[in-house]
Amino acid sequence: MNRREFGRLVAGSAAGFWLPGRAPLGPVFTGDVRVERWSWAMGQPVRLVLHAASEDAGYEVAQAVFGELRRIEARLSVFDDASDVAELNRRAGRGPVAVGPDLVHILAEAGRFEHLTSGAFNLAVEPLMRAWGFRSPRAAPPSARELREAEDAVRHATVELSGSRASLGASHAAVDTGGIAVGYALDRAAALLRAAGIRRALLDISGDCIALGAPPGERAWVIEIVDSSDARPVGTVPLRDAALATSANTVTAVHFGAMTVGHVMNPATGIAASALSQATVTAPTGIAADALSTAMLVSGLSYPRTTAVRTCAARCQPTPPAAIFR
Repeated sequence: MNRREFGRLVAGSAAGFWLPGRAPLGPVFTGDVRVERWSWAMGQPVRLVLHAASEDAGYEVAQAVFGELRRIEARLSVFDDASDVAELNRRAGRGPVAVGPDLVHILAEAGRFEHLTSGAFNLAVEPLMRAWGFRSPRAAPPSARELREAEDAVRHATVELSGSRASLGASHAAVDTGGIAVGYALDRAAALLRAAGIRRALLDISGDCIALGAPPGERAWVIEIVDSSDARPVGTVPLRDAALATSANTVTAVHFGAMTVGHVMNPATGIAASALSQATVTAPTGIAADALSTAMLVSGLSYPRTTAVRTCAARCQPTPPAAIFR
Protein backbone atom coordinates (compact mmCIF):
# COMPACT_ATOMS: atom_id res chain seq x y z
CA MET A 1 0.00 0.00 0.00
CA ASN A 2 2.65 2.47 -1.01
CA ARG A 3 1.68 4.57 -3.97
CA ARG A 4 1.96 8.08 -5.33
CA GLU A 5 0.11 11.34 -5.81
CA PHE A 6 -1.84 11.50 -9.08
CA GLY A 7 -4.66 13.83 -8.08
CA ARG A 8 -4.80 16.92 -5.95
CA LEU A 9 -7.47 19.32 -4.74
CA VAL A 10 -7.57 22.45 -6.87
CA ALA A 11 -10.25 24.30 -4.91
CA GLY A 12 -13.88 24.07 -4.08
CA SER A 13 -15.78 24.46 -7.36
CA ALA A 14 -16.90 20.67 -8.53
CA ALA A 15 -26.73 5.91 7.86
CA GLY A 16 -25.48 4.55 11.10
CA PHE A 17 -21.85 3.39 11.26
CA TRP A 18 -19.95 1.52 13.95
CA LEU A 19 -16.21 1.37 14.41
CA PRO A 20 -15.14 -1.96 15.93
CA GLY A 21 -14.27 -1.52 19.59
CA ARG A 22 -15.23 2.16 19.67
CA ALA A 23 -18.39 4.05 20.58
CA PRO A 24 -19.85 5.91 17.57
CA LEU A 25 -19.18 9.62 17.41
CA GLY A 26 -22.20 11.82 17.92
CA PRO A 27 -23.32 14.39 15.34
CA VAL A 28 -21.03 17.42 15.35
CA PHE A 29 -22.15 19.33 12.25
CA THR A 30 -24.14 22.47 12.97
CA GLY A 31 -21.87 25.08 11.43
CA ASP A 32 -19.33 25.46 8.66
CA VAL A 33 -15.85 25.79 10.10
CA ARG A 34 -13.20 24.53 7.68
CA VAL A 35 -10.70 22.13 9.21
CA GLU A 36 -7.71 20.69 7.32
CA ARG A 37 -5.49 17.95 8.71
CA TRP A 38 -2.56 15.94 7.32
CA SER A 39 -1.31 12.55 8.42
CA TRP A 40 0.33 9.35 7.19
CA ALA A 41 -1.50 6.05 6.83
CA MET A 42 -1.48 3.00 4.57
CA GLY A 43 2.05 3.88 3.56
CA GLN A 44 0.96 7.17 2.02
CA PRO A 45 0.31 10.83 2.82
CA VAL A 46 -3.28 11.56 3.80
CA ARG A 47 -5.09 14.89 3.62
CA LEU A 48 -8.53 15.54 5.08
CA VAL A 49 -10.54 18.72 4.58
CA LEU A 50 -13.89 18.91 6.36
CA HIS A 51 -16.45 21.45 7.53
CA ALA A 52 -17.68 21.07 11.10
CA ALA A 53 -19.32 22.99 13.93
CA SER A 54 -15.96 24.01 15.40
CA GLU A 55 -12.24 23.39 15.05
CA ASP A 56 -12.24 21.12 18.09
CA ALA A 57 -15.11 19.03 16.71
CA GLY A 58 -13.40 18.83 13.32
CA TYR A 59 -10.09 17.76 14.86
CA GLU A 60 -11.84 15.02 16.84
CA VAL A 61 -13.45 13.60 13.72
CA ALA A 62 -10.19 13.87 11.77
CA GLN A 63 -8.34 11.88 14.42
CA ALA A 64 -11.02 9.20 14.33
CA VAL A 65 -10.69 8.99 10.54
CA PHE A 66 -6.90 8.64 10.70
CA GLY A 67 -7.26 5.99 13.40
CA GLU A 68 -9.63 4.03 11.20
CA LEU A 69 -7.21 4.17 8.26
CA ARG A 70 -4.42 2.78 10.41
CA ARG A 71 -6.68 0.05 11.76
CA ILE A 72 -7.54 -1.03 8.21
CA GLU A 73 -3.86 -0.97 7.23
CA ALA A 74 -3.06 -3.33 10.12
CA ARG A 75 -5.72 -5.77 8.95
CA LEU A 76 -5.12 -5.66 5.19
CA SER A 77 -1.44 -4.95 4.53
CA VAL A 78 0.48 -7.71 2.78
CA PHE A 79 3.62 -6.24 4.39
CA ASP A 80 2.41 -6.84 7.96
CA ASP A 81 2.95 -10.43 9.10
CA ALA A 82 0.22 -10.00 11.72
CA SER A 83 -2.47 -8.94 9.21
CA ASP A 84 -5.42 -11.07 8.16
CA VAL A 85 -4.09 -11.06 4.59
CA ALA A 86 -0.70 -12.40 5.65
CA GLU A 87 -2.35 -15.17 7.69
CA LEU A 88 -4.65 -16.14 4.81
CA ASN A 89 -1.64 -16.38 2.47
CA ARG A 90 0.34 -18.45 4.99
CA ARG A 91 -2.59 -20.88 5.27
CA ALA A 92 -3.07 -21.26 1.52
CA GLY A 93 -4.04 -24.81 0.64
CA ARG A 94 -4.50 -25.79 4.30
CA GLY A 95 -8.18 -25.07 4.81
CA PRO A 96 -10.24 -22.16 6.17
CA VAL A 97 -8.86 -19.51 8.51
CA ALA A 98 -10.77 -16.96 10.58
CA VAL A 99 -10.50 -13.44 9.16
CA GLY A 100 -11.99 -10.11 10.16
CA PRO A 101 -14.97 -8.39 8.52
CA ASP A 102 -12.70 -6.04 6.55
CA LEU A 103 -11.05 -8.86 4.62
CA VAL A 104 -14.33 -10.75 4.25
CA HIS A 105 -15.85 -7.69 2.59
CA ILE A 106 -12.85 -7.10 0.35
CA LEU A 107 -12.66 -10.71 -0.81
CA ALA A 108 -16.36 -10.69 -1.67
CA GLU A 109 -16.08 -7.41 -3.56
CA ALA A 110 -12.92 -8.55 -5.32
CA GLY A 111 -14.75 -11.56 -6.69
CA ARG A 112 -17.47 -9.29 -8.03
CA PHE A 113 -15.01 -6.96 -9.74
CA GLU A 114 -13.03 -9.86 -11.16
CA HIS A 115 -16.22 -11.08 -12.83
CA LEU A 116 -17.22 -7.58 -13.99
CA THR A 117 -13.80 -6.94 -15.59
CA SER A 118 -13.40 -10.44 -17.08
CA GLY A 119 -10.35 -11.03 -14.90
CA ALA A 120 -8.52 -7.73 -15.49
CA PHE A 121 -8.87 -7.10 -11.77
CA ASN A 122 -7.60 -10.05 -9.75
CA LEU A 123 -6.42 -10.13 -6.13
CA ALA A 124 -4.52 -13.36 -6.75
CA VAL A 125 -1.59 -11.60 -8.48
CA GLU A 126 0.58 -11.80 -5.34
CA PRO A 127 2.74 -14.67 -6.77
CA LEU A 128 3.59 -12.37 -9.70
CA MET A 129 4.48 -9.54 -7.32
CA ARG A 130 6.87 -11.88 -5.53
CA ALA A 131 8.34 -13.25 -8.75
CA TRP A 132 9.12 -9.78 -10.07
CA GLY A 133 10.83 -8.67 -6.86
CA PHE A 134 8.22 -6.36 -5.33
CA ARG A 135 8.39 -8.19 -2.00
CA SER A 136 12.08 -9.13 -1.80
CA PRO A 137 14.72 -7.40 -3.96
CA ARG A 138 16.30 -9.46 -6.72
CA ALA A 139 19.19 -8.78 -9.07
CA ALA A 140 17.63 -10.17 -12.25
CA PRO A 141 14.17 -10.63 -13.78
CA PRO A 142 12.38 -13.91 -13.07
CA SER A 143 13.29 -16.86 -15.26
CA ALA A 144 10.77 -18.33 -17.69
CA ARG A 145 10.18 -21.17 -15.23
CA GLU A 146 9.56 -18.79 -12.32
CA LEU A 147 7.07 -16.83 -14.38
CA ARG A 148 5.25 -19.99 -15.48
CA GLU A 149 4.95 -21.08 -11.85
CA ALA A 150 3.66 -17.68 -10.78
CA GLU A 151 1.18 -17.53 -13.66
CA ASP A 152 -0.01 -21.03 -12.77
CA ALA A 153 -0.57 -19.92 -9.16
CA VAL A 154 -2.66 -16.96 -10.34
CA ARG A 155 -4.60 -19.05 -12.83
CA HIS A 156 -5.58 -21.73 -10.33
CA ALA A 157 -6.21 -19.53 -7.30
CA THR A 158 -9.63 -19.94 -5.74
CA VAL A 159 -10.98 -17.98 -2.78
CA GLU A 160 -13.76 -19.47 -0.69
CA LEU A 161 -15.76 -17.56 1.91
CA SER A 162 -18.01 -19.00 4.60
CA GLY A 163 -19.12 -16.48 7.19
CA SER A 164 -15.99 -15.18 8.91
CA ARG A 165 -13.73 -17.87 7.47
CA ALA A 166 -11.80 -17.72 4.21
CA SER A 167 -9.53 -20.12 2.37
CA LEU A 168 -7.20 -20.21 -0.60
CA GLY A 169 -7.62 -23.50 -2.42
CA ALA A 170 -4.06 -23.97 -3.68
CA SER A 171 -0.88 -23.97 -1.60
CA HIS A 172 0.97 -21.76 -4.07
CA ALA A 173 -1.82 -19.15 -4.24
CA ALA A 174 -1.70 -15.75 -2.50
CA VAL A 175 -3.67 -12.51 -2.59
CA ASP A 176 -2.57 -8.87 -2.69
CA THR A 177 -5.15 -6.31 -1.51
CA GLY A 178 -3.14 -3.33 -2.78
CA GLY A 179 -5.47 -2.70 -5.71
CA ILE A 180 -8.59 -2.32 -3.58
CA ALA A 181 -7.71 -1.63 0.08
CA VAL A 182 -7.32 2.14 -0.28
CA GLY A 183 -10.74 2.35 -1.91
CA TYR A 184 -12.22 0.35 0.93
CA ALA A 185 -10.53 2.66 3.45
CA LEU A 186 -12.03 5.69 1.67
CA ASP A 187 -15.50 4.19 2.01
CA ARG A 188 -15.05 3.39 5.69
CA ALA A 189 -13.78 6.89 6.37
CA ALA A 190 -16.70 8.44 4.48
CA ALA A 191 -19.16 6.39 6.52
CA LEU A 192 -17.49 7.58 9.73
CA LEU A 193 -17.68 11.20 8.59
CA ARG A 194 -21.37 10.91 7.76
CA ALA A 195 -22.10 9.24 11.09
CA ALA A 196 -20.41 12.18 12.81
CA GLY A 197 -22.72 14.59 11.00
CA ILE A 198 -20.13 15.85 8.52
CA ARG A 199 -21.72 16.78 5.20
CA ARG A 200 -18.81 18.53 3.45
CA ALA A 201 -15.45 16.77 3.28
CA LEU A 202 -12.70 15.58 0.98
CA LEU A 203 -10.36 12.76 1.97
CA ASP A 204 -7.25 12.35 -0.21
CA ILE A 205 -4.98 9.32 0.19
CA SER A 206 -2.05 10.07 -2.11
CA GLY A 207 -4.34 11.11 -4.96
CA ASP A 208 -7.20 8.68 -4.39
CA CYS A 209 -10.13 10.69 -3.06
CA ILE A 210 -13.66 10.52 -1.74
CA ALA A 211 -15.88 13.58 -1.57
CA LEU A 212 -18.87 14.37 0.61
CA GLY A 213 -21.00 17.24 -0.63
CA ALA A 214 -19.12 20.30 -1.83
CA PRO A 215 -17.36 23.33 -0.31
CA PRO A 216 -19.72 26.14 0.76
CA GLY A 217 -21.08 28.01 -2.24
CA GLU A 218 -19.62 25.53 -4.74
CA ARG A 219 -21.10 22.66 -6.73
CA ALA A 220 -18.24 20.19 -6.28
CA TRP A 221 -14.68 19.67 -5.15
CA VAL A 222 -12.36 20.08 -8.15
CA ILE A 223 -9.57 17.51 -8.47
CA GLU A 224 -6.63 18.14 -10.77
CA ILE A 225 -5.28 15.00 -12.46
CA VAL A 226 -1.55 15.01 -13.13
CA ASP A 227 0.60 12.87 -15.40
CA SER A 228 2.44 10.43 -13.15
CA SER A 229 5.62 10.65 -15.21
CA ASP A 230 6.22 14.41 -14.90
CA ALA A 231 3.46 15.83 -12.61
CA ARG A 232 2.07 17.82 -15.55
CA PRO A 233 -1.69 18.56 -15.24
CA VAL A 234 -3.79 16.62 -17.76
CA GLY A 235 -7.29 17.55 -16.66
CA THR A 236 -9.66 18.34 -13.82
CA VAL A 237 -12.56 16.33 -12.44
CA PRO A 238 -15.46 17.71 -10.36
CA LEU A 239 -16.19 15.36 -7.47
CA ARG A 240 -19.30 15.36 -5.30
CA ASP A 241 -20.59 12.41 -3.25
CA ALA A 242 -18.32 10.12 -5.24
CA ALA A 243 -14.82 8.66 -5.25
CA LEU A 244 -11.83 8.94 -7.58
CA ALA A 245 -8.84 6.63 -7.98
CA THR A 246 -5.83 6.55 -10.28
CA SER A 247 -3.60 3.65 -11.28
CA ALA A 248 -0.30 3.95 -13.15
CA ASN A 249 2.77 1.86 -13.88
CA THR A 250 5.27 4.69 -14.00
CA VAL A 251 6.00 5.36 -10.31
CA THR A 252 6.18 2.20 -8.19
CA ALA A 253 8.47 -0.08 -10.15
CA VAL A 254 11.47 -2.41 -10.01
CA HIS A 255 14.51 -1.99 -12.24
CA PHE A 256 16.78 -4.57 -13.86
CA GLY A 257 19.41 -2.59 -15.71
CA ALA A 258 17.57 -0.73 -18.46
CA MET A 259 14.42 -2.75 -17.81
CA THR A 260 11.67 -1.10 -15.72
CA VAL A 261 8.68 -3.11 -14.51
CA GLY A 262 5.60 -1.39 -13.07
CA HIS A 263 3.78 -2.82 -10.05
CA VAL A 264 0.35 -3.34 -11.64
CA MET A 265 0.43 -6.84 -13.10
CA ASN A 266 -1.64 -8.19 -15.98
CA PRO A 267 -3.02 -11.49 -14.62
CA ALA A 268 -3.37 -12.90 -18.13
CA THR A 269 0.22 -12.32 -19.24
CA GLY A 270 2.25 -12.39 -16.03
CA ILE A 271 3.94 -9.09 -16.87
CA ALA A 272 3.27 -5.45 -16.04
CA ALA A 273 0.06 -3.95 -17.42
CA SER A 274 0.71 -1.87 -20.53
CA ALA A 275 -2.65 -1.08 -22.15
CA LEU A 276 -2.43 2.41 -20.62
CA SER A 277 0.24 4.26 -18.71
CA GLN A 278 -2.32 5.81 -16.36
CA ALA A 279 -6.05 5.55 -15.71
CA THR A 280 -8.26 7.66 -13.45
CA VAL A 281 -11.77 6.49 -12.62
CA THR A 282 -14.61 8.08 -10.68
CA ALA A 283 -17.33 5.86 -9.26
CA PRO A 284 -20.02 5.93 -6.57
CA THR A 285 -17.72 4.21 -4.04
CA GLY A 286 -14.03 4.17 -3.26
CA ILE A 287 -13.76 0.43 -3.58
CA ALA A 288 -15.24 0.54 -7.10
CA ALA A 289 -13.01 3.42 -8.22
CA ASP A 290 -9.90 1.68 -6.87
CA ALA A 291 -10.62 -1.73 -8.37
CA LEU A 292 -11.79 -0.39 -11.72
CA SER A 293 -8.85 1.99 -12.18
CA THR A 294 -6.58 -1.04 -11.75
CA ALA A 295 -8.64 -3.05 -14.22
CA MET A 296 -8.70 -0.20 -16.71
CA LEU A 297 -4.91 0.08 -16.59
CA VAL A 298 -4.72 -3.63 -17.41
CA SER A 299 -7.40 -3.82 -20.10
CA GLY A 300 -7.61 -0.30 -21.51
CA LEU A 301 -11.40 -0.56 -21.22
CA SER A 302 -13.97 1.53 -19.34
CA TYR A 303 -16.64 -0.08 -17.19
CA PRO A 304 -20.31 0.55 -16.34
CA ARG A 305 -21.27 3.24 -13.83
CA THR A 306 -17.89 4.95 -13.94
CA THR A 307 -16.34 8.02 -15.52
CA ALA A 308 -12.75 7.65 -16.65
CA VAL A 309 -9.94 9.97 -17.66
CA ARG A 310 -7.64 7.92 -19.85
CA THR A 311 -3.97 8.40 -20.56
CA CYS A 312 -2.62 6.37 -23.45
CA ALA A 313 0.39 4.05 -23.38
CA ALA A 314 3.68 5.51 -22.19
CA ARG A 315 5.02 5.99 -25.72
CA CYS A 316 2.07 8.26 -26.58
CA GLN A 317 1.13 11.76 -25.50
CA PRO A 318 -1.54 11.96 -22.78
CA THR A 319 -5.05 12.59 -24.03
CA PRO A 320 -6.37 16.12 -23.44
CA PRO A 321 -8.81 16.92 -20.63
CA ALA A 322 -11.68 16.78 -23.13
CA ALA A 323 -11.20 13.00 -23.28
CA ILE A 324 -13.50 12.46 -20.32
CA PHE A 325 -16.12 9.92 -21.20
CA ARG A 326 -18.80 7.63 -19.74
